[in-house]
Amino acid sequence: MSQGVIKIALAMAFAALLPSCFGAQVNTRPIGPVALAYNFPKPTPAPTDTPQPLTVGQVAAGQGVVEVRGFHEPPDWAHRNYCGAGATQVLLSAWMTDVPDIETVAKASKLNSNRGETGADATNAIDAFLNPVVMPALGQPRYKAEHVVTLDEVKARIQHDIVDQQAIMTFGHGVPVMVQTMTKTMPGWNRWNATHMITIFAYDFSHEDPALDTVSYAETPSPLAGYRGPDFQTISVKALWVAMQAYLREYPQDPMNVIS
Repeated sequence: MSQGVIKIALAMAFAALLPSCFGAQVNTRPIGPVALAYNFPKPTPAPTDTPQPLTVGQVAAGQGVVEVRGFHEPPDWAHRNYCGAGATQVLLSAWMTDVPDIETVAKASKLNSNRGETGADATNAIDAFLNPVVMPALGQPRYKAEHVVTLDEVKARIQHDIVDQQAIMTFGHGVPVMVQTMTKTMPGWNRWNATHMITIFAYDFSHEDPALDTVSYAETPSPLAGYRGPDFQTISVKALWVAMQAYLREYPQDPMNVIS
């Protein structure tokens, strides 16, 4: 066996021990924010339907969206476990124009480049960035980390936050939600399995069926971290719950799996 093959095999074996978004595939990818203009298909009302007014953040009954921007983690080994910081940047982009750079976010969330970050630390960082705006209006931080163990609870938090009327009236926008997953069953990861943080910015629960209802979220990792796909993904609620259940089962060291 050549030395090159041995090195690759050792690298892959080492990567399997890492708890955060790391993969063994390497490629290049452009870096930089991507503006998001997200629109759900509008249902065509029957002739007898009476049009109903929609609030800001609500697309139609059972649907909602918050405008966010896309971010890319640097495509190098040092940033292979920065998915939490990247997801935080996406979340913060709904709240602020000048989003902190990824190193500033990573420092605030006590990110360990070898292990990533915990849900509690990610939440503390989010609130630290948002408190100057949120605290005067609400008197308390807006986000908290929770251990959520049922799909109904997850859906309730997503739906409540993205079309949160208090936030819309006070700040002019809804509230993105961050969740913890395992990547193995998620699109773009080629079955690579690692812990992962994503920010959900839109949902369509109008079908009332987990196999048909969907959520949309941002992906920030580079191909070196294992991700090969678009900046924004839409998956079924059922698929999201599979990935979230896998996290609860495979990484109980960090029970905080929903930040909302």
